[in-house]
Amino acid sequence: MEQSILELKSVSKDFGDGNSTIRVLKKINLTVNKGEFIAIVGPSGSGKSTLLSIIGALLTPTVGEITIDQQIVHQQYNKKLNQIRAKKIGFIFQSPNLIPYLDVYSQLRIVAHIAKIDNRQGERRAQELLKRLDLSHRMRNYPNELSGGEKQRVAIARAFMSDPSVILADEPTASLDSVRGRNVVEMISQEVKSSNKAAIMVTHDERMLDLCDRVYNMEDGLLSQK
Repeated sequence: MEQSILELKSVSKDFGDGNSTIRVLKKINLTVNKGEFIAIVGPSGSGKSTLLSIIGALLTPTVGEITIDQQIVHQQYNKKLNQIRAKKIGFIFQSPNLIPYLDVYSQLRIVAHIAKIDNRQGERRAQELLKRLDLSHRMRNYPNELSGGEKQRVAIARAFMSDPSVILADEPTASLDSVRGRNVVEMISQEVKSSNKAAIMVTHDERMLDLCDRVYNMEDGLLSQK
């Protein structure tokens, strides 16, 4: 029997616009099981990034329910919500957003600190990820000394660092060429399959969709499977 990690039930999101309200997401229902990697495609402004922000507990749904590992995310108090973000969710963005004054190793160790991972365990996890992503020789380099592809691999390692249940990738290949972009998506897929995680990738790059288990289309705030 398949086990779900992430569930969305009738999730809608409204934003105020002067005296009116715009419904950006409309009754989204979605289940992602262990070991599943899904993609969401659709035009700009269709609600894809808003959906990722809600799943990642950066926004609160107007109505509906988001559950990660059987916990209803938006019903948690702030301290608990911060811990869910730190331990349960890994974000990968279009831009690596690395901290300029931290070397590669420290970029990962700060995640371990935020997620309250034991020091020794954090050291092992960081070294293992850097080795797996071919970054061990760069661990003492700073972001301005890295190539674009290396920066994105560091961002991936950072997202994996807390061993999250859910990985959210928002246009992770947009700033990379097709070869490096495919390498990035393959790394996400391998992590999902080997560690039984759930992952959602928002992308405009349809060349990457064969690496995903399911593909959804979002348009005008509605989500449908392709």
